[in-house]
Amino acid sequence: MPLESLHSLVDMLKERIVEHGDVLKGNEWLTRYSLIDPLLRELGWDTADPALVAPEYKLDDSRRADYALLGDDGSPAMMVEAKSLGKSLRDDTGKGSRTQALLYCLQDGIKHFALTDGQRWEIYQTLREGNIEEKRIVEFDLSAQPATEVCLKALALWRSSLENGEILPGHEPLVVPKPAPSPAPRPDPQPSDDLEWKPLLVLEPTPGDPPPVEIMFPNGTRVTTKYWRDTMIEVVRWLVDNEHLSPSLCPVQHARSNVVATSPVHPSGSTFRSPYQVGSLYIETHGYISLLLERTRTVIERAGLDSAHFRVRFD
Repeated sequence: MPLESLHSLVDMLKERIVEHGDVLKGNEWLTRYSLIDPLLRELGWDTADPALVAPEYKLDDSRRADYALLGDDGSPAMMVEAKSLGKSLRDDTGKGSRTQALLYCLQDGIKHFALTDGQRWEIYQTLREGNIEEKRIVEFDLSAQPATEVCLKALALWRSSLENGEILPGHEPLVVPKPAPSPAPRPDPQPSDDLEWKPLLVLEPTPGDPPPVEIMFPNGTRVTTKYWRDTMIEVVRWLVDNEHLSPSLCPVQHARSNVVATSPVHPSGSTFRSPYQVGSLYIETHGYISLLLERTRTVIERAGLDSAHFRVRFD
C-alpha cells in the first residue's frame, strides 16, 4: 500500500464529502459504500472477500456489527460500527452505540473497535485501562485535518498491523504544525471557595428545579446564568472562544437532532424551534431541562472535553 495511493484516496474522499455530503447525510448504506469501504480496501481490507471482512457480523441473536475485520484465524481483529455522514459518534449516555460496542468486544474478546461516519474515525482499544474516553487511541477527521496527517493516523487500520493484534498508527508529520490551543487545565477536585459546586456530569434535574446561578469552566473562569438554557449557551460560547469547538466539528447531534450547527436546521429539514447564535454557530435551545443538559454534555464530549470539569452552583 504506497502512501501516495492512500494520500490520493484521502484527497478524493475529501472532495466527495464536499460534493455529495447532502446526499450521504442520513444514508448509512451510501456512506459505507462511498466513504468507508474505499478506505478499508486501500488499507488492505477487501470488503468483497469474506475471509477478510464480515459485513453484518452476528454478535448475538439481536445484535450485529456493521463490519468485522478478520484476522488470520478467522476471528474478528476489529469491530467497526458505521453511521451515516454527519451523525454523532458519541451520542450515547450509557446504552448507545459506543458503550454497546465496548461491551460486545469485551464479551467476545475483540481487542479493538472503531466508530465512523466516513469522515470522522475513532479507534478504541478494548482492554486498555481507564474509562471509555481513555480507551480511545486514534482519531482523525478527513475534512478537518491535512491529508498527510489523516494518512498517518489511518495506518492504525492497516491490515498488516491489525492481523498481528497491534495498532501501529504512523507518526506525526515531520513539519512544524500550527500551534494548537493550550488544553484547558483540569480544575482542582474542589474549587478554592466555600460555595457548593456540582459537576454537570452528575446533575439529574427534574421539571421545576431552579436553574444554576453560575457556571465555572475548566480554566476557572465563571459566568452567571439565569435560565437552564443559559448553561448550554455559555458552555458553547466558552468552547468556541477557547477554540475547542469550531464549524469543522459541526453539526453536533443528539438523538438524531442537531444541537449545534452552522445553520439552524435539523437533519429532517425542520428549523430550530429556539435558535441562539454564538459566532457562526447556532444552538437549539428548545427542550425540557434534562434534555438541555444531555445536549450540553454531548457538545462538551464532541469538543473532546469532560463534563465533569464543568461545574455549576445553585445559590
